[in-house]
Formats: sequence, C-alpha cells, structure tokens
Amino acid sequence: MTTLTPSLTHLLSRARALRGQDDHRAALLFEQAVSAARAQEDPVSLADALNGLAGLEHARGDSPGALLHLEEALALREAGQDREGAAVVLCNLGAVHLDLGSYNTALDYLLRADVAAVDASPARAAMVAGNLARTYDALNLAEEALAHSLRALTLTRAAGQAPAEAAVSINHADLLRRRGEFARADELLGRALELVGRRGVLAAGAFQGLGQLRRDEGRLPEALAAFREALREAEEDQDLDAVLEARCEAGETLLDLGRAGEGLALLAVAAQSAGSSGRTRTCARALTLQARAAEQGGDPAAALALLRQAHAAETEVLRAEAERRTRELTARGELEKARAQLAREQARYEAEHHAKEKLAREQAARLEELERLALYDALTGLPNRLLLSERVRAALATAAAQGGQVALGVLDLNKFKGINDTYGHHIGDLLLQGVAARLTAALGPQPTVARTGGDEFVVLVPGPEAGALPKVARCILGAFDEPFFLDGVELAMRPSLGFARYPDEAADLAGLLEHADHAMYRAKARGSSFEFGVVHAEVAPATLEAALHGALRAGEMHLEYQPLEDPSGRWTGVEALLRWRSPVYGNVTPDQFLPLAERSGLSLPLGEWTLWQACAELARLPGLTLAVNVSARQLADPGLPEQVRRALGEAGVAPERLALEVREEVVARAPERSRQALEDLRAAGVRLTLDDFGGGFAHFAGLTHLPVHAVKLDRALVHGLDSGPRGAALVGAVVNLARALDLDVIAKGVETVTQRRHLRDLGVKGLQGFLISAPLGADALRRRL
Repeated sequence: MTTLTPSLTHLLSRARALRGQDDHRAALLFEQAVSAARAQEDPVSLADALNGLAGLEHARGDSPGALLHLEEALALREAGQDREGAAVVLCNLGAVHLDLGSYNTALDYLLRADVAAVDASPARAAMVAGNLARTYDALNLAEEALAHSLRALTLTRAAGQAPAEAAVSINHADLLRRRGEFARADELLGRALELVGRRGVLAAGAFQGLGQLRRDEGRLPEALAAFREALREAEEDQDLDAVLEARCEAGETLLDLGRAGEGLALLAVAAQSAGSSGRTRTCARALTLQARAAEQGGDPAAALALLRQAHAAETEVLRAEAERRTRELTARGELEKARAQLAREQARYEAEHHAKEKLAREQAARLEELERLALYDALTGLPNRLLLSERVRAALATAAAQGGQVALGVLDLNKFKGINDTYGHHIGDLLLQGVAARLTAALGPQPTVARTGGDEFVVLVPGPEAGALPKVARCILGAFDEPFFLDGVELAMRPSLGFARYPDEAADLAGLLEHADHAMYRAKARGSSFEFGVVHAEVAPATLEAALHGALRAGEMHLEYQPLEDPSGRWTGVEALLRWRSPVYGNVTPDQFLPLAERSGLSLPLGEWTLWQACAELARLPGLTLAVNVSARQLADPGLPEQVRRALGEAGVAPERLALEVREEVVARAPERSRQALEDLRAAGVRLTLDDFGGGFAHFAGLTHLPVHAVKLDRALVHGLDSGPRGAALVGAVVNLARALDLDVIAKGVETVTQRRHLRDLGVKGLQGFLISAPLGADALRRRL
C-alpha cells in the first residue's frame, strides 16, 4: 500500500472536514487530490478521493459523473484486493442507482457489496444492509426489506455508533408500522430519540415517525404534537425536506381534527416553500390538502382552484417521472410495468377532473404520444433518425457559432444477421434493446444515442475536447465486455465503430454519416473495433501523388507521437507517426499517402525528414525512448546508418534511445539483404524492432538470423484476444516464441481492457493503442508528461 505524502494527506483531510459545510470547496479539494494521486501513482489515495468527489457530485445532481468516478474507484479497490474498500464503493454505487430509481441495478451492486463486506467492520456491514433494506422496500419485497433492516439494526448496535443506530431504528420502525406492529415501532422510535438526545435532524425523523404511528393508532392530538416537534427540530437544523414533510403531516392532522383554519395556514406556507424550491411533488400534496381545508371551511370555489393547481403539479411530476423512467428502465418487463403504472396514474388523475379539463388533458396526452412515436424508435426507446437530425442540426449550429467541433459515430453489430437466423427475431430484438440500454448507461445523458435502423446505432458527441473521442470509443466498446443473457440465450457480441468530425471531415449530417459509415466499415474490415477520420477514396492516386510532391516543402507534414506503456502503466516511450494535413484534401490518412510515397521514391526524403524531426523532439523528452518507422526503400538505402548517426549526433541523443521499426513484410521480401541492412543499423547502436510480427509474411524460424531486439505484434493478433480461448492461445504461442529467442514483445492496437489484461498476463513488455492514448502532438505530449 502506497504511503500518503503530507500534501496529499492534507488535501484529503481538508476535503472531508469541509464536506457538509462548504461542499463547493470540498469538491475542489477532492479534485486536487485526484490530480495529485494520479501524478504520484497512489491508487489508494486516488480511490479515496474519487469516492469523496462522487458523493458531492451526486448531491449536486451530477449522478452520471458520480457513477463514472465510483466505477473507477471500484476498479482501483478491486485491483488492490481491498475488500472493505470495495464494499464501500459498491454500496455507494447501489445508493446512487437507488436514488435514480434503477432498483434492479442498485440491488445488483448492493448484493456484491454484501459479499465484499463479510470481513468488514460492523459499521460498514450495517451501511450495506440498510441500503439493501431500502432497495427491497422500493421493490415491494417487504419480508426481505424487514430482514435486512433488522440485520442493519443489530450491526449498528454492535458498532456502538449512536447516530447510525438511531437512523436505522427510524427506518426499521417505519417498516414495522406499515405491518401494524405498533408497539415494537413505538419502542424503536423512543430508543432513537434517546440516542440523539431529542435534538437535530435525526430527532426530527424520529418525531415524524412517531406522529405517523400515533395517527395510525387514532391518537390524533398526540400525532399533532409529535409532528410539531419534528417541525421544530427540522427548522432548527435547516433541513428543508424535513420541514416540508412535517408541515404537511401536521397540516393534514389538523384537518383530521377539524381545525381547518390552522391547517390551511400551515399548508399554505408549505406549498409556497415547496413550489419556490422546485419540490413539485411536495407542492402538489400541500395544495391538495389546502383544497381539503378550503372545502372544510365552506369555500368550494377556492377548493376547486386549489385542486386544479394540485392536479397541474401532479401532472408535472408524472411527466417528469415518465421521462426519467423511459430513460432508465431498460429491462422489457420493467418498462412495460412502468408504462402500465403511468397509464393507471394518468387515468386516475383524469377521472378527478370535470369533462372539459379531462378532454384537454386527453388531447395533450395524444399529442405527446404522437410526438414520441414520431421521434423515438419503437423497439429500443432511443431517438430515431428524425430526432437525431434535429439534435445534429442544433449541435452544428452551436459549433459553427462558437468555433467548436461535433463528432458523429456509427456503430454496427458484427454478425447480427447470423443471430437472427440462428435464434430468431425475438432474440435479435432483445439484443437490440440490451445494446441500447448498455450504450445509454455507458455514455450518460450528454451524448445522444440513436437507432437509425436494423442493427445500426449512431452516437452524437457535441463539442468533444481534443483527445476525448478515443475515450468515448473505449467507453462504447466497454459496454460489450460482458455477454448478453437474453431469454435463456447467452451471446457475446462485438461492434464495429467509426467516427467522423465536424468541421474537419464534413459540414452536415449527411456528410458526417457517410464518412462515419466508411470509417465503421474500415474498422470491420481491419478488425480494429473503431476507426476515425476520412479516407479520401474519391481522390485519384495520381492527383494525391502530385500534391504529395510539394507537401513537405509547403510544411503540410507533421509528426504525432503515440505513447508506449509498460506493465506498471507508466509511459516509457513513444512512436513517431507521420501525418499529412493538406489544405486541399484535408487530413489524408497514412494508408493513402505512404504507399504512394513508396512507389514514387518520396519515401526517402519523407523518411529522412521524419528521422531528423523525431530525434530533435526526442532530445526534449528525457527518460523516454522513441520509435521511427523505416520503409522498404529506406532499408535498402546504404546511406541510412550514417543518416541515423548524424541525426542522433545533431540532436545530442544517445543511440539506445532510438528504435527503428521495420515491417515483417519488408524483411520477408528480401531476407538476406534485409538482414545485412539491419546488422549495419544495429552497429550504429540503435534498437531494432520487427513490426507487424505474426502477420503471416515470414517464417518464424527466420527470427533466429535477424539482429533485432524486439517484435511488435500484428494488430490482428491483438484483436483476436477478444474472440475467445483460441485467439488467446495463438497470441500466447507467438509471445512464448519471441521470448524464447530473448526478444522483447510489444503489442499495438490495444483498444479494450480485456486485451490489456490478457497481454499483461502473458508478460508483454510494452502496450500501445487507443486504450493507452491516442496519438498526440508534441506540445500535447509534453503537457501530459
């Protein structure tokens, strides 16, 4: 376990002390602690800081951000085999999903937390048990809720924590009251008041529960007294939710006692406070009770007006609830149940209005349904092409006005037709729904996920920051790491994903879709999971070649650097990648211009320029190695070793910090000539790497005669790790062969967590790919370092 430095210890201590007093400053300190822990590579402190930051984010309404940070904290706890710490994070994940109404997801996290908390302290175990009780109660599973609540009560008593025992006692008493066990509930509420000294927000909760209990027993004066005590304590503690609840309960009790005037005054204050603070559900309840008070006071006109206001507020609650449930409920049974419940609630409220109001609401409901059918996909509930078009139009307009960017991704499910043919369209439909649910959960509310037909999904990302798209792509691919379980059928599914960007590659939806579609098909053809940018297939090679002749002189060529990660996660080197940004043709991909350069002889001046630029940059990157690709023409050039020496000498860089990469295919074409050229380069002191190793162009036995230091696995081998045991076995065999020849092994094209885990287990020394980092410009690389 890493020891905290004093500054990091101080940051975390200050952040925890400010939590609940000045949440804004606490969040800033937690964010500083996160940055410091990352810089110091301190996973324990990083998990602590992420957990604390997530709690504040959820409190201020940023639940997607909280979930993202909690998932990272969980991965760190599990990697460090910290069972108690993992139990805390799992419990927090469950609590967030519980607050969001995702009860089944919450239950899954909390059951995992319960297992992880077996050896934890009683206080930790009680926290998990209490949240499990809340979840089972929300799912209407009364017996399970009562059992876990009782367990939480036992554990808090064992822990000797009075506030925790008081909170659990109040919740447990509420469960017992609803079951009619009044005596036991009364005993628990009395105990809670003793524990907190009858003061504070917990005392307010206990008095609230006591008032509900007395009302259920028919002892209305005592109930009113308890509610007033709850109100006094809540006002003292400035807890607005508790204040509003106590006012409503006291007001309703006053009405039950026939004291309409007092009740009306109390409820009017509650309605005004709830409305101004955005607590619409509480406002609706207070208005309904006011209407009852007005009716008791003999003012039917005022009662009717108040009822209309209450119904308007309740309709607003229903609409918001419907929108939230439609987004969050993913399982078909839950969604159907939610829709049926919504229909029943809507019908109940419509029945309470007179004919004219009922007709108006029915017309509004019909219009809303027509809009939903017109804008959302019927199967998955995702936006359809029409709504996507509108959101893209708005995003493009904003980007044009602010000088920003927009990214559009097209996702296609590999071998989806075979699933329909094998298992039937029912399973295919369930798979599409599951994919929609996972994408929505993985990306959160900001990007738009749409279904445009068949097994094609589109992701709209407004204003992505530089380097953010690879993270989005990995997030999407991560949603497919676990298999889908569909009506008794288990399916492992992988997608192909392509992205296009505004304004670099297209200026409208049609152009973005076309280019993203092309990129997706490139990913499918290469087996690379995802691709970016445009291949300008419409430009004739002769035209591009003519433009390429002047590109170097015109300053259109530049280098980007893709980092190399060692098994500990540290960046140890970079690979220099040549890029061409043409003012006429845009970003021309290496797949297009490098073959033209090789055929025309331009690869020699381009290669020399790349070598000198890379060595000059390497001098500004202490502690890193740098790899440069060598073309077939360069390898055949007898002057290359001297060129390498001069470039290194001019930059003042030690030769062992430079690695030259030669593709296996190039060596296979002329083995003897290539071997001699490689020996001359090795004599210059640089490291040599055989690129695209295992791609099938050379016999493995030829490795024994090549003077290389390392091999870089072919991208197709790395992506085969996702295909199952056979792919992993093939990579293992190739790695073992290279290690037997005392060669270092590097893997490129690493895009998923699964691939990185397998490669680390196999002892691969270096990892490179979008999972580690996208290629970076020189300035961006130095900032990251």
